[in-house]
Amino acid sequence: MTRQEFNSTWLPLGSALYRVAFYILEDDADARDAVQDTFVRLWNSRDTLSSINNPQAYAVRILRNLCLDRVRAAARHRMESVEAIRESGLDVRGDGPPPDNIDRETLSNVLKMIEELPPKQKEVLRMRVFEDREYEEISRLTGMSQINVRVNLSMARKTLRNRLNQLK
Repeated sequence: MTRQEFNSTWLPLGSALYRVAFYILEDDADARDAVQDTFVRLWNSRDTLSSINNPQAYAVRILRNLCLDRVRAAARHRMESVEAIRESGLDVRGDGPPPDNIDRETLSNVLKMIEELPPKQKEVLRMRVFEDREYEEISRLTGMSQINVRVNLSMARKTLRNRLNQLK
């Protein structure tokens, strides 16, 4: 398949693919990334695409699988975060004494707020705070530059601080 054939057949599906991705992921940046990943997969298999009868259905299937992989990965990270909190001695279920300077309600609110962060911010925060990883290691594991790691961490902390202040 030539570049022109690919551009005329597959690229016009971009807005429809974005809507599907946004519906599944509920995040603009993640939806855009998933659509981009779909186009990369399609382009890498362009030699076999001429036999596809329904390009939109095929592209949506690839996109759906990519989105579900992202959702599963986010769920794994969420569980790892909860386990890290439990291992740190913080009681997230509320059947033990709260830490000295944090009440149960505040802790519960913070955990909910962390879960509501955009995925990249949540991942960087988890790795830095709960896993005590260095910026260089986080950069290597996430594929982000160290500057992006620091920016995402700063934005996550600022968001949490602002939301906590709104509760007070």
